[in-house]
Amino acid sequence: MADKAGFEQGIKYEIFIGIKDKDSYEEILNIDDFKQILVEICTEKKISFSLLTQLGGYTHNKGYTTETSMRIIIIGVSEDEIKRIGTRLKEIINTDTILITRTDVEYCFM
Repeated sequence: MADKAGFEQGIKYEIFIGIKDKDSYEEILNIDDFKQILVEICTEKKISFSLLTQLGGYTHNKGYTTETSMRIIIIGVSEDEIKRIGTRLKEIINTDTILITRTDVEYCFM
């Protein structure tokens, strides 16, 4: 539904995923590998996305570590679809956990 300013209401999902392997605690994939995997997944379903690269830190059973963390922003898909994407990425990367956030937003393409 559009408001007077031309903005639509929707839901923004963000998937946060580190690229360290859960078994070796090493970054087996590099950023370009991750981008290629994400492009293949999103192209298959024609899902629009943005990808940001950042640094993340967390505690695991061997102590504290930092890693390259990817943040995928997607608006306009169902919650089930987001969970499928997250699960697929988690399995491909072989990571322990991912974080998915959900935020109500107003957006407009210009």
